[in-house]
Amino acid sequence: MRVLSILAASALCVRAQDPALLSHIREKMAGILLRQPNYTCTETVERTRQSVGNHSRIEDTMRLEVALVDGKEMFAWPGSKQFEDHDLSDLVSTGMFGSGNFASYARILFLSNVATFQDQGETQLDGRRAWRYDFRVSRLTSGHRLRVDNREAVVGFHGSLYADPETFDVRRMEVIAEDIPADLNLLDAETTVDYSRLRIGEEEFLLPIESQLMMAMPNEVDRNSVRFADCRKFTGESTLLFDDPVLTDAPAPATPQEVEIPAGLTLQLDAPELNLLEAAVGDAVRGILVADLKNHGRLLAPKGSVASGRVILLERHPNYFLLHIQFRDLDWPGGHARPKLSFERTAFANRLIGRQADGAMVISRQAGPRLSGILMFWRSE
Repeated sequence: MRVLSILAASALCVRAQDPALLSHIREKMAGILLRQPNYTCTETVERTRQSVGNHSRIEDTMRLEVALVDGKEMFAWPGSKQFEDHDLSDLVSTGMFGSGNFASYARILFLSNVATFQDQGETQLDGRRAWRYDFRVSRLTSGHRLRVDNREAVVGFHGSLYADPETFDVRRMEVIAEDIPADLNLLDAETTVDYSRLRIGEEEFLLPIESQLMMAMPNEVDRNSVRFADCRKFTGESTLLFDDPVLTDAPAPATPQEVEIPAGLTLQLDAPELNLLEAAVGDAVRGILVADLKNHGRLLAPKGSVASGRVILLERHPNYFLLHIQFRDLDWPGGHARPKLSFERTAFANRLIGRQADGAMVISRQAGPRLSGILMFWRSE
C-alpha cells in the first residue's frame, strides 16, 4: 500500500502541472449543479455565542426544512404542508442564521466566471490527499449579501476549495467575506462547507452535508454549526408540497367548522412530549385538551381536541431551560380554531416551572429534561 501511495502521488504531481485540472473540477461541479433535481433537506443548526471575556455557550438548536429550487434556497418549518418564497426573517427572527451555505457559493464559483483561482498544490484533508485552489470574487461581481440585524450590504469574498484530484469532486469550501462596509458593525464572517455524495431518488449527487458559520462583532462572536440530512427529491411549482397529493375518487372530506376562541379563556392542556436536551427550535409539538372549552356555557372545543404548535425558543442554561411554545391550531372532529395562547402556569403551583413576562416557560433543571405528564394552563388572547 505504501508503494502504491507513492506511485499515485508521483503521477499526481505530473498531473498537477496541467492547468486543465481546475477546468476538470469546474466542469464536473457545473455538470452536477445543472443536472441535480430540485430537492429538500432537513437542516439542524446549533447556535453558540461567545461574549468578550466569557466562554462560548450554546444559545439554542434549530431545525428547518431547506429546499434548493431552480438554484434558490427556500425555507420552512419541519412538518409544514408547504412553503413558499418568503423572507427568511419571517421564520428566524432572533439570533444569527446564515443562508447561502446550502448552494449559493458553489453556483457562484462553478456556474459563472466571476472568480479568479490560484493553484496551491497538494495537501491533506481529513487524512486524504486533496488539491487546494484559492479563489477570490470581488465585491463588484459577487452579488453576495450579508445581513446583520436590519442592515444589509453586498460584499466580496475569498477562500479555498479542496477537491479530489482523481474524481474532481469538491470536498470542502472555505469562504471569507471581504470589503465589509463599516455600517454593518461586523469584523469578520467565515463559512466552511463540507460535501459528500448522497443519493436522491435513483442517482447520487454531491451535496453539502455540514457547514460552519462564524460572524465576529466587536463584543461577541456567533457560530452556527449546521448539519444537512434526509435529503430527497422535491417537485412542484411556485408552491411546494412536502407530501405528494393522493389521487382518489372518494369524496372530499367536509370542511371543518371554524370556531373563534375569544380572549380571556383558560385552556387546560397536557404538556407536549418534549425532551429539552434534544428538542430544537422549529420542532412541532402538540397538546391534548383535557377538559371541554366553554364560553358562557356554550361548548367551543370538546375534551380531547388537539392543540398543534411549534417550539419558537429553547435555551439551555446551567440551572434552567427557557422554553417558548407557540400554539396555532386547535382541531377536533368537525371543528377547527386558531387560538393565540399564552402560557400561564402548571397545576399544583409547580415551583420548578415558572413564567416570564413574554409567556416563555422557565423550567428548572431539577424538574428533569422531559416535559410530559404535566397539566398546563394556557390563556387565550
